[in-house]
Amino acid sequence: MLKKLIGIVLIIAAFIVEGMWLSVTFGTVIVGIVLLLFAPGILFAPFNILFAMGVAFLSYEENIYTKNNYYNNKSYKEDFNRSYEGVPTPDLGMEKYYSVLNCNVHDNFETVRKAYRKLSREYHPDAIQGKGLSDSFVTFATEKMQEINEAYTMIKKEKEGCIIL
Repeated sequence: MLKKLIGIVLIIAAFIVEGMWLSVTFGTVIVGIVLLLFAPGILFAPFNILFAMGVAFLSYEENIYTKNNYYNNKSYKEDFNRSYEGVPTPDLGMEKYYSVLNCNVHDNFETVRKAYRKLSREYHPDAIQGKGLSDSFVTFATEKMQEINEAYTMIKKEKEGCIIL
């Protein structure tokens, strides 16, 4: 409401300022005629500026994104999904395996391999026994290593099935 009021005030001010400006320039007839012939933009510049600002305030919509709500619209989501048809995407059920290896679904296989090797050195039962840690920790490390191996095997199978361009 305030923006519309500002727009109306600016349009009224445009007419008032233009009237005053023209009366000053045509107060001296010679200056007015010269400006009218050679630089009519100067005569009407204040009017054009204030009038354009007034119209901009009047035509302003509060929040066009939430009013139109295009981005939450079903057709937008369909357009978005349709644009990615035929593009291979990683299986989201594989996320748990990637999380075991502290990797991202979109990481390349070399990154996954490096993460696997790092975790293998860290949790390998022989390395844990060599450090002289307790038997309960050796059991934990054995289970963790089985989980790491399973994750690596599943990711490797998935990556082999994908063609990397």
